[in-house]
Amino acid sequence: MNFILSQCFGLVALILVCISYLLGSKKNFLAFQIIANLFYALSFLTLDVMVGGVNTIISIARVTVLYFFEKSDKEPPIWLFVIFSMLYLLSGNCFYQNDLDILAVVAYEFFNMAMFIRDIELTRIMMIFPNLLIVIYNFLNFTFTNSILDLVEIIVLLVVTIRCALQKRRSQVKYLI
Repeated sequence: MNFILSQCFGLVALILVCISYLLGSKKNFLAFQIIANLFYALSFLTLDVMVGGVNTIISIARVTVLYFFEKSDKEPPIWLFVIFSMLYLLSGNCFYQNDLDILAVVAYEFFNMAMFIRDIELTRIMMIFPNLLIVIYNFLNFTFTNSILDLVEIIVLLVVTIRCALQKRRSQVKYLI
């Protein structure tokens, strides 16, 4: 039963994450990421994948804090980045179950870097690598819908990034003519 419940939570997270990458503003992106990460964490925790679950809960806190900074159009201080980075390392140390957890900690550290960048286009690009790591982590921990979520997220990231680059290029060409 926990396996099925985990996959259902992952499916809801999948839908919300895909929607988040289609949004144009960092504020809206972060709002959807908060809700999606809740379901993502539940998917891990129902299968007792503790590092993935706890690090995702830490991510919810991080995204919530960053959402309020973005909402007030302020840049978050570097000490916040350091605190969240330390929390991911601490979680990995406290809830370590096997060597796969190292993969998760590395991925969450990269996610942390990407989320502290205020440029949504650069954030999208920087989210690709940690998603690849998490696909492997999810698959090997039997959180299959989470794995599908991250594969779809990579595809959405690539499509949206390419689409935005093409639109930017077209708008620059218009001004040159």
